[in-house]
Amino acid sequence: MRASCLTALFLVFTFALMAQEEVKISAEHVDLYGTLLAPNEKTSSAILIISGSGTTDRDGNTKQLYTNDGLKKLAEELTALGFATLRYDKRGSGKSINESLNTEALRFEQNISDASAWITYLKERYTDITVIGHSQGALVGMVAVQKNEVKRFISLAGLSEDAYTTIKRQLSNQPKIVVDAAYPLLDSLKNGFNVKNVPPYLNSLFNPKLQDYFISFMKYDPRTEIQKLKCPVMVIQGTTDLQITVEGATEMSRYAVNPTLKIIDGMNHVLRKCTGAVNENMATYNNPSLPLHPELVGIIKAFLEK
Repeated sequence: MRASCLTALFLVFTFALMAQEEVKISAEHVDLYGTLLAPNEKTSSAILIISGSGTTDRDGNTKQLYTNDGLKKLAEELTALGFATLRYDKRGSGKSINESLNTEALRFEQNISDASAWITYLKERYTDITVIGHSQGALVGMVAVQKNEVKRFISLAGLSEDAYTTIKRQLSNQPKIVVDAAYPLLDSLKNGFNVKNVPPYLNSLFNPKLQDYFISFMKYDPRTEIQKLKCPVMVIQGTTDLQITVEGATEMSRYAVNPTLKIIDGMNHVLRKCTGAVNENMATYNNPSLPLHPELVGIIKAFLEK
């Protein structure tokens, strides 16, 4: 009970140090919504946080699958340190769902242009902009900052290989019947061809309505895109991440012009401290009460203050 009371008091104190604003921009006839947190003391520094794949929202949650508030906690802790933060619902997620939004017409390039539009929005208020991309959001951010330059970029548990290689690696752990059915479909999409007659157990991955998006996504390779960044780059990767490997993150960082690589022992994909045991690891994806890994925010702060 005492610990719960202390936690509640800490949260009240933390929120007293910041102002929260619901913000909106319009891009290609779609209204996109986000949360801007600003410290009470004036700052010129702001951080854009880009969420990962699928319908992951501004807080790092995926509707009907996972609720962990990882990106919400990250934003709040960074703002408590004196940095403004903006996180947003991608088109098709959270509040950024519009009747005119056509899921079948969605392309990866729209995620890139949306992120660039949010950077422009922040530049109207702040002069020192950092972009943090989580998971697939790291690749989105890499390309967006080529179009709209910022002071720093952070890949946080970000894709370190092209989508084709990443998905093929992740599928390799599945039963042989799944692998044998999935690989030819994946090869077809990589070559730019839609696939039909998808087995029901693969429909979530090869959904016919999302295949064109998938094809557009596979055109981009993080190892190629990170080479194009002119700003300082930090790559942060946890050792118990079940989706992205330390080896992949390390290799990708070598392609950056001005990289800093930080490996956090015991941090998983949703930024929590846990072991690599699958059941324990996956349980953190749906537990918003868990704190972020204790080393994460300090590592980011040190990079921002260089």
